Amino acid sequence: MKSDKVDVFAYAERRERRKNSLRKSFSVTTFLGPYTASFLLFFVFPLVLGVIMSFSKFTAQSFLPSSVGTLDNYKILFSDTAIARDFRNSIWTTIKFSLAIVPLSILIPLGLALLINLKPPGYKFFRAAIYVPGIFPLTATGLILMRMFDSHYGFVNSVFDLTVDWFGSTGACWFMIGFFCVWCGIGGNFIILCAGLENVDKTLFEAADVDGCSAWKKFLHVTLPGIKPQLFLTLFTTLIGYMNVYGQIYILASNNPDLSSMKSAVYRIQDLLTGFNPRAFGYAAAMGIVLGVIIIFIAVIQLVVSKDKKGGGKRVAQFKQWKENV
Repeated sequence: MKSDKVDVFAYAERRERRKNSLRKSFSVTTFLGPYTASFLLFFVFPLVLGVIMSFSKFTAQSFLPSSVGTLDNYKILFSDTAIARDFRNSIWTTIKFSLAIVPLSILIPLGLALLINLKPPGYKFFRAAIYVPGIFPLTATGLILMRMFDSHYGFVNSVFDLTVDWFGSTGACWFMIGFFCVWCGIGGNFIILCAGLENVDKTLFEAADVDGCSAWKKFLHVTLPGIKPQLFLTLFTTLIGYMNVYGQIYILASNNPDLSSMKSAVYRIQDLLTGFNPRAFGYAAAMGIVLGVIIIFIAVIQLVVSKDKKGGGKRVAQFKQWKENV
């Protein structure tokens, strides 16, 4: 009789564990299922397909690869062909543009976040107003800028009595593209840096005041270390985003006479895919893989540079010696 009771209790316990496991599995599947499906469909599948296409050879008569496992696409990209030269120039153009715009896209939001962190009158309104440009559609904002800065009937030239062709000359067009990028991307970095400034330990500022630190020293030795994770996040996402710049150049520089020299790497890849020549599929896929490798290389450099340096045993020994002296 005793053994029967033990078996019943063990059965009930196993059944309860099974029900709890099923309940947890259902909750996890419900919440992670849509994201997992989207991740597999829109990231993993295109990535795998792109890698396969980059090692495939296409003919002008068929959209299906004639052979798989060839390095012809990469050989062409690293040779002295017109496609290779155009792609290398576009990558160099993208890198130069990113190096020029990324610092502005970090420093301007940081300065605005520092001002908002002082909590002046109406700071909540200004905080929302600074973020607003980030929610506008890219195309709509670009068309508004083209209307505002039009060389013939734009009100900027009319109000300031200027004759600048903002989208006709290469230098002015690059200025407008950079302005467009900073304007649209300022909101996201601003919000992240504001959150970082809010989380900086206020007692550190009080200790710095007691030690007689100036405002610059407090910013250098308290504020910047306190928001280092947020700075790294904004730097990483901004640089990766501008390495894939395409829409801003497509909208503002579409009528520029020197558009060929202004095309970014993604723009050059899009050019190959606009025609009806299936042979370009392999070239475009190889270009995408090469661009992805370059972005990964830049990201690894960022990780290495921003990695916290640990003192190891030397710092531990110094701390023990200090503690003994105290």
